[in-house]
Amino acid sequence: MQGRLQIIMAVLAVGFVALTGAVQLGKYKERQRGAIKQMQSDIRAERERVKDDAKTRYLSDYDFCVQSLRRRGVQPTDCEQLRGLAEE
Repeated sequence: MQGRLQIIMAVLAVGFVALTGAVQLGKYKERQRGAIKQMQSDIRAERERVKDDAKTRYLSDYDFCVQSLRRRGVQPTDCEQLRGLAEE
């Protein structure tokens, strides 16, 4: 009788350890999926940033100000002070 009880307890313990391991593995895989999705998002954002840099690399300070700050509500007249700085 006591031998059967020990076997049952051992089987339950092994089952508990296996279940806990499976749950932890599932959590690990889910974290990995999240990290991969975040990395893919970062790569897309970086590619967009580099593309924008290539477009603006050869703009004058004034043209860059007009183009980039327009989206932020700055008026082109606010960029006038940058006009002619490259000539000096």
